[in-house]
Amino acid sequence: MGSATGRTCALISALMLAGLVAGAARAQTTPDAGPARPLVIPQAEGERQGKVLGRALACGAARDRIERVLRAGRERMLAAVGRALTEERYALALDDAMRLETSLPAPSPGACEKALTAFEQLEKAP
Repeated sequence: MGSATGRTCALISALMLAGLVAGAARAQTTPDAGPARPLVIPQAEGERQGKVLGRALACGAARDRIERVLRAGRERMLAAVGRALTEERYALALDDAMRLETSLPAPSPGACEKALTAFEQLEKAP
């Protein structure tokens, strides 16, 4: 009986999460809210960008280029979600991902090529 209760709780949690995400997406695309903006999840963006930047740093990308991309990403996130979510979610996830990527053993040459290509794409992002 305990496992059935656990599955029920997990199902309810999953449905609640799906409802929250759908509500957030709807809230960002309603006609009353002005121009439609894509849904931005600060911690997911921070983790994604942190992985790219950490790998690029581990592969020898210039620190000044990394810092420019960091500043641009922070400005984009501030514009999208505001200061609180940028500092509390985005920046923390980005720092954690960069720290992890730079603590791993050096990537292979093929992995570095992919990492630097991803870095250049992130560098060109609007």
